[in-house]
Amino acid sequence: MNGIPSIFNDKQLNCVILGGRHPDKEPTLKVSAILLNKGNSHLRAQNLEALSQRGFEKIISIESDSKNYNIEDFAQKFPHVKFIIPLEQAADGDLVNLAASEISSAHFVILRDSLNISQGLLSQPLAERLAAQKIFCVAPRVFSRAAQAFPVRFAPSAKKSILKIDSSSQILDGVPTLYPFNFFGFYDTQKFKDLGGYDGAIKNSYWQNLDLAFRAWLWGERIALSTSFTVTYAEEIAAQDSTPDLSSLRFFLKNMAPVYKNERAEIPAGNFWGYKARSSCGLFEAFRQFSAARTWVRKNRCRFKMDAFKLISEWGLE
Repeated sequence: MNGIPSIFNDKQLNCVILGGRHPDKEPTLKVSAILLNKGNSHLRAQNLEALSQRGFEKIISIESDSKNYNIEDFAQKFPHVKFIIPLEQAADGDLVNLAASEISSAHFVILRDSLNISQGLLSQPLAERLAAQKIFCVAPRVFSRAAQAFPVRFAPSAKKSILKIDSSSQILDGVPTLYPFNFFGFYDTQKFKDLGGYDGAIKNSYWQNLDLAFRAWLWGERIALSTSFTVTYAEEIAAQDSTPDLSSLRFFLKNMAPVYKNERAEIPAGNFWGYKARSSCGLFEAFRQFSAARTWVRKNRCRFKMDAFKLISEWGLE
């Protein structure tokens, strides 16, 4: 499917890289940290200091705004942190792909500058326990600055082929979740790259996150929650934009449309007219999107271990 990665980091972004000098002392964690920065958070220096003290193998601070003029100051103060500044607009998933391409550690965490990152975020024993699960992603509990728990347990259901996601803040350790809240998680680097990373052709960050997570489940990987791994916001959180748009259509074609049979997946050609009615696109554009999706699914057909129908119908039975 044009623009949808079949290998990791298919989309390249123009960027400037500062810092990244080898730390003065050996890291104590075999884990890297990716810090997504949306603005000039007043906690930037504090968070970078906390991450530095924690002993991560590599710290990558990636900007969403190339006009942040304080980066050179931070790069001088934290020379071991690699600062990446994209020179073009990009969704969160594109930024993570870019950062992950710089990582060689077996695992990495995704964090944001809107968090209050304490030095107790991730200890070596906790990192070892999370890594021992050998799953694609372990998602944390998430709290507001008022210590209120966000709903981070997501379960899929469907009605007339329309995906519905139920959420809950009540969790048990190891319980599955459809996707990690706001990208936060402890990720297996090789599994992330094998899955292709985030789809750069999806422009909406919410749908990027859901797309990779859903693909992980369909391709036989797993996402679970941890009661020991927690993150806390220091600032108000903006609502995630889950509005149906071209991004949601691309998500539908890649994840909801494939049918799994005889140990492989395909999108039946006869499903085109149903997609045409759903898409509200013109005939030729809808056919182009549908045909491209069929080609992408055919290319990856043997990587599927189930389809959306089986995932939803068997959710929670494990």
